[in-house]
Amino acid sequence: MIPIVRTELGAPPPAGAGNCHLSLALISDVQVLDTVSPARCEWVAQLASDPAWAPLQPMHRPYEALTHWALAAHVNHLRNHPNGPWSQRPFDLALSLGDNIDNAQHNELATFLAIVAGGRTRMSAYGGVQDASDALGPGPWPYWCPDPAVPDTWKTRGYPAIPDYLARASAKLVSEGLGFAWSSVAGNHDWMRQGTALPGPQIEAIARGSAKTLCRPAGLDPANPLGFFVDQPAAFSRGNTRQVPALTSRSAVSLQQWIAAHVAHGAAGYTPDHVHRASADAVIDTEHVRIVLLDTNHPAGDYQGSVADSQLQWLESQLAEVDADSGRIALLASHHGPDSLTNTRGNDASRRHADAVTAVLHRHPCLVAWLVGHRHLHRITPHPGKHGGFWEIGTASLIDWPSQARAVECLQHANGQIEIVCTLLDHHASPGTLAHHHLALARLFAGEHADAMQGTPADGNVRLMRGARR
Repeated sequence: MIPIVRTELGAPPPAGAGNCHLSLALISDVQVLDTVSPARCEWVAQLASDPAWAPLQPMHRPYEALTHWALAAHVNHLRNHPNGPWSQRPFDLALSLGDNIDNAQHNELATFLAIVAGGRTRMSAYGGVQDASDALGPGPWPYWCPDPAVPDTWKTRGYPAIPDYLARASAKLVSEGLGFAWSSVAGNHDWMRQGTALPGPQIEAIARGSAKTLCRPAGLDPANPLGFFVDQPAAFSRGNTRQVPALTSRSAVSLQQWIAAHVAHGAAGYTPDHVHRASADAVIDTEHVRIVLLDTNHPAGDYQGSVADSQLQWLESQLAEVDADSGRIALLASHHGPDSLTNTRGNDASRRHADAVTAVLHRHPCLVAWLVGHRHLHRITPHPGKHGGFWEIGTASLIDWPSQARAVECLQHANGQIEIVCTLLDHHASPGTLAHHHLALARLFAGEHADAMQGTPADGNVRLMRGARR
């Protein structure tokens, strides 16, 4: 497909290909998850039609046991096609824009790292909600059950029977890894329970235990479900239960542990000093480009983000260094973008939001793009400014439709003009594979929202123009 040329921030491209200074492969919101974890509350998805519960949706997807297989398919495709599709420059880096895992668990993180860096892993689906039982009494199973012999409330809505689903989803996965450099920013799901609640003693005891909740606990009817979950997540996992194998690896990952695991697996930008300081703010420098990684998680919980005053000062200094070198440009990468830097929980006066971040970015001529995830949709937005402005490049999730990665190639033309070429990347998994089942089920689950998640053609394969630094 011929990419659309967008000129909101610069003139049409001049003649000639330009020099490619950076080739990135972006993924976002993979949300590798342990479907059997007692710390999950899939029953919340059954209240999706109630507006009061909308901020907690979705806590269950019928295909979620296949998510790590979808990631593996993308990693395999990138390993076999390691060049930017526009310039053919080898990818300098694969970058995840956060929410690598779903429920902040050690076993989820281990699986993500084994796939991107290379290794072996297994995530059992036995005991999860796709594994039907008599635990909820007579009547159709309220979750999708791929077993054709089990009546459920989903097959009548078009969800298929896949007789060998549980066994195949639970099998050992072997990954050769990307084969080139990679890194990640931290998302809210990476160190918060269900991406929303901070770990605490009660939910941690439930997570490591053997009693899994399958339905809404009796009497649980909070006026503000989101606020109540942030404060008391354990209350959501005390309903009718089934017994599952207890695992200590379901304990929550702290930010420091998340960084340490990334250092141990070779993630670019992170060092032992980041572990010591428990800071996920980092930089990755190439000859012509600096990529700034910014942790936008809110320390008081909730899924929306914010940044600290000290982080803005640090960001300012990192961009000022690039401004001083006229031959270089900078990109900012964070999980939350402008639309989701809105968290005021805790009323901390030192926390800042979207307007403060964009004000910093507009002060620096070197900054040409802000790479964001979190919203599970493809969307590209221009932010004009006196120094040329920047492009906000939002990439959809791997867990949900359209389960695509994105190549981002930064070029500079002879007249100094900057061009950013974005290309959507599919994993091209063969029909019948688990990754292909994941994609088909994700499309079915997206329903009427699929087009919005896919974005317009101007959010997909595009050439983004920006004037020369000034």
